[in-house]
Formats: sequence, C-alpha cells, structure tokens
Amino acid sequence: MSGCLYNFNKDIIMTRMRQLLLASLFTCAGALASFSACADIVLSGTRIIYNANQKEVSLRMENKGSRPLLVQTWIDTGSENADPSTITVPFTVTPPVSRVDGKRGQTVKIAWNTSQTLPADRESVFWFNALEVPPKMSETEAQGKNILQLAFRTRIKLFYRPANLAGSAPDAPKQLTWHLQSSGGKVVLQATNPTPFHVSFSGISLISGGKKYAVSATMVSPKSSADMTVKGLSTAPAGATIEYTAINDFGGAIEGKVKL
Repeated sequence: MSGCLYNFNKDIIMTRMRQLLLASLFTCAGALASFSACADIVLSGTRIIYNANQKEVSLRMENKGSRPLLVQTWIDTGSENADPSTITVPFTVTPPVSRVDGKRGQTVKIAWNTSQTLPADRESVFWFNALEVPPKMSETEAQGKNILQLAFRTRIKLFYRPANLAGSAPDAPKQLTWHLQSSGGKVVLQATNPTPFHVSFSGISLISGGKKYAVSATMVSPKSSADMTVKGLSTAPAGATIEYTAINDFGGAIEGKVKL
C-alpha cells in the first residue's frame, strides 16, 4: 500500500507545480476549471519534540474538509523524494495509513525503536510526512466539469532530544555566534551553533546604513555552522546588526538582536 501511494505522490508533485501556474489564470469560482487548492488535513503542531524518556508521542490530524481522505504517514531522514518503503529510521508510525472522514480526526502514535541508537550528546532531526489522497470523484460529480484533483503532503520536523543535554532549547538561539564575510561577489552570514540543540528560524535580517536586507535563513544544526546569503549586498559592511526570529518547541517566536 505504501509503495502504491508513493508512486501516486511522485506524479502529484509535478501536478502541484502545474497547479501553481494554473492558479494565476483561474480562480476557484472560475467557469473554466475547478480544483481544490488547499490541503484539508491539518496537523496539531508545526514540529514534534520526542524526548528520550517518552515511550511514544502522539500527533493529531484533523480533516477540515467534508470528504473522506486516505492519509499515509511516514518519517524520513531529510530526503523528501525518497520512497517510504526504502527509508530506515528508528521510529514506527501507527497507523501508517488511515481513513479520516470529513470533519473528523485521527491520532497517530510515533514510537522510538530502542534497538537502534542515536547520538546522546545532541538532538537528531527527522521529518514527519502526512500525504492526503482524495477519493476519486464519481462520474456524476465530474460531469461537465474540468477537474484537477490533487494529493497534498505536509512535512514537519521531528526532533529526537536525548536526556541530560547541557543548556536548554529556548536559550540556544542566544548562544549562536555570527560572522559576516564576502565570498564570490556575495555576502554570507555564518552562524555557529555550539549547543546540542537545533536552531530554526522563521526570518533573519541584516541592518546596515539604515537599510534592512533579507537573509536566506536556514536551520543551524547542533555543534556546527551554517552559511546564509544576504540578499542585495555584494560586500560585507562593518558594524551591521542582525535581527532574527527563531522558532521554539511550540512553533512560537523567539526574537533576538545581535551587533556584529
């Protein structure tokens, strides 16, 4: 079943790209085409924190639409196009496939396979996937309409957090060190994370000379560095200021400012 759904999903990825182009030409109320442009399955969180002392964690899926959906769930290691049947992760998702009726919900449970080991001195990151497949429309429903049906996939991060890590996740963004440099006609902002926690951002800006420049923010892994391009600059300015909005365990904002 999982392989069948995944093959369908690969085709849907291309359909989704075409749909984005079509969306600029047609509206949902247009007479020429009719399609659903929004995912109906909504997850109860924007990230999953799996603490080492937990036997399992639960995630709630809600079908906000009126039609039943088949939902396939799995965890990957970061390769979003990998076939779920070929992925090896130290977690089990139950149930892997669910029928979720309209306006109803389904809880999935994620359990860590204790026979496999993960680093004990830092967090590990994985991705939880929920692929919703709409039921095929009947001939009566589709009659006289141009229908584009889509399967939507939602991916959120899953952080495995070992016990007794030094420091705390909310304080991790403040522990980062920042370095600005020019490279190949571009300005690169390097963030170094000495903590055992991942630091994710919803936005980073560089302020210099009264102007604000957007930074291509990315997650900074534990005990490592990440390079981020500053858009609109070709040389590194002196005395710049960094403003950032990091994301906490609940999807909320942690704002900070750093003088370089």
